[in-house]
Formats: sequence, C-alpha cells, structure tokens
Amino acid sequence: MTTCKFPKSVSWIPSLVHSELEPVSLKIPNQMDPSPNTSSHQKQKPADQDGGERDPDFWPLSSKKPYFNVVIKNTHLGKTFRMSIPRGLYEKLPAAKIPAKIVYKGKVWDLFYIGNQGAINCRFENQTWERFATENKLEVGDVCVFELMQGCSNSTSIKFRLQILKDEFPTELVEKAEGFRSDNPICID
Repeated sequence: MTTCKFPKSVSWIPSLVHSELEPVSLKIPNQMDPSPNTSSHQKQKPADQDGGERDPDFWPLSSKKPYFNVVIKNTHLGKTFRMSIPRGLYEKLPAAKIPAKIVYKGKVWDLFYIGNQGAINCRFENQTWERFATENKLEVGDVCVFELMQGCSNSTSIKFRLQILKDEFPTELVEKAEGFRSDNPICID
C-alpha cells in the first residue's frame, strides 16, 4: 500500500473521477506535522474517523450528478479571470447567457454562465467569476470541484455546488517532504 503525504489541511479529498468510489483518506505522518494535534484542520476528517460527522464543505462525489475539477492557473485568476466549462458538461447546458449560482461554504454566489455561442467556449462571465475568485482568495494551485446541482440544456438558470481544495503545503515542511532531497526520495510502490 502506498501512503501519500500531504499537509494536514488536505486530510480528506473526494475521488475526482466519475465513479461511486468512497472518499480517499490521506494520512499524514506525525513527523511532518510540527503543530500540536489541536489545529483547526481537524474538522476535515472522513466520517469513519470522527464518529459519523463529516465536514459539510467536503462530500463524496458520485456518477449521479455531473461534475468537473479545475486546478487553478493564472488564466483563471490573471487579468482575464476566465473559467471555462469542459465540453462534456457544457453540451448538457443551455447555449444562452443565463444566471448561475455557486454554493460554497453555505453561501450562494450569483454569477452568469455564458453558453456555447459558436467560437466562444462555455464559461462563467469574467467579471462575476473575478468577484467570486477574489473574495474566496483562490490561488494558483488550488483545486475547484464543481458539481452541477440544477440545470440542463433548456434551463433558465444553473446551480453548482463547489469544493475548494487549497494548495497550502507549509513552506517550513517542504524540505521534510518526500522527493525534495536526495536522501529523502519519492517512493512509488
């Protein structure tokens, strides 16, 4: 069995493939965690480790609702603030510009979705995506998982539920992590 090493802040990540797999638990060795075991990161535990409670901001995905994930890059945040929707999903959505909602951490964000209009790929309107990305402090390397909750090709609005997995590997642990030094290589079983 292979153990993946990630920061405590990424202690539970759902499967990012279209299947009915259970969430993936990622274990963090104690020697990589310099903080006491009372950190705020403890809330992100899978159900089997905390008596059945699960962080409401993270949930397992299934094949029953379409979803896609995006690793945030400069194009999603830079001067263009462009968040495109993958073809596999936008073929199921309207071709018009319609209201869209993103639900994240219990808050509803109003955006506009711009459907497939010929040469233009489907995307969220740049200005409304910029507001969402800025207010939620998205950074390059973060992962956004969009799950379509409401909407189809003849809808007058769509709604996504969102998970954001932050790229927060502590800089003081970089040298202790596997693969950053020749005496601590990455091991693949």
